[in-house]
Amino acid sequence: MPDASPSTVRLRKIGRSLRHLREEAGQTLKTAGRHLERSGSSLSLIENGLQPLRLRDLEHILNRYRVPLPESAALMTLAEQQQQSGWWDAYKDFISHETLDRVSLEFSASRIVTTETTFIPGLLQTEDYTHALNRAGLPDAPAAVVSRYVDFRLQRQQILKRPDPTHLYVTLDEGALRRIRGGRYVMRAQLKRLLNESEQEHVFLRVLPFTADGGPHYVGHFQLVDIGTPPILSVVLVDHLTGHWILEDEAQVERFREKSILVEPSTLSEAESRTLIQSVMSDL
Repeated sequence: MPDASPSTVRLRKIGRSLRHLREEAGQTLKTAGRHLERSGSSLSLIENGLQPLRLRDLEHILNRYRVPLPESAALMTLAEQQQQSGWWDAYKDFISHETLDRVSLEFSASRIVTTETTFIPGLLQTEDYTHALNRAGLPDAPAAVVSRYVDFRLQRQQILKRPDPTHLYVTLDEGALRRIRGGRYVMRAQLKRLLNESEQEHVFLRVLPFTADGGPHYVGHFQLVDIGTPPILSVVLVDHLTGHWILEDEAQVERFREKSILVEPSTLSEAESRTLIQSVMSDL
């Protein structure tokens, strides 16, 4: 197997699917293990996302369970992604496994929906803005450490620049536009970057103005990642003070998707959002 960062989220998705298939067939771990020529304990580890599978082994299991082609192909795709290396592997010694897993999901995303209340979303940040945030968050860190964090954040943005870019849907609180990070010059450049990016066909930016009440549908900052069209895996990523939460439960993910749709009527149109950004720039 290639020396790549294992994707815990993908392994758990594959494992949950295999458990469902086994239970649907009315088989115990022991009986299924006999049919699959593998121990029940090994199968249990796989179903709990604790043991990776070679592609040929997963294909063998799917064939034994007689899984329909669309579902089989989706699980094989996730397994292939699980084994792929990426630019993030160069940061294994520096960035947590959880964050690397998150970035690998982001890299495979066909669609990302994000709501941000405090900062400009990382995928749309300028280098200076990112540097200001990291310097403020790591006041005692050596310059080289801060620089590497900045490089890592900027590398993530390549998903918006490739030939088949990820589609990005952003709901941005007006407060994030007006909160100055790194000084006025940095903020002007950042807002100009937002305007430029919002003109891209695959970037959709809407601002929630101070004059609007998002109500109970405005649930704060989160990122909903869809892999595949239609999605073969969807997760919600939430930053907190010391790390990230990755929500994988389908019902939870759909609640966040629903909230992102219901808050949209409270936001400005894309054209109105650009006008507001231009207004904020003129005040700097």
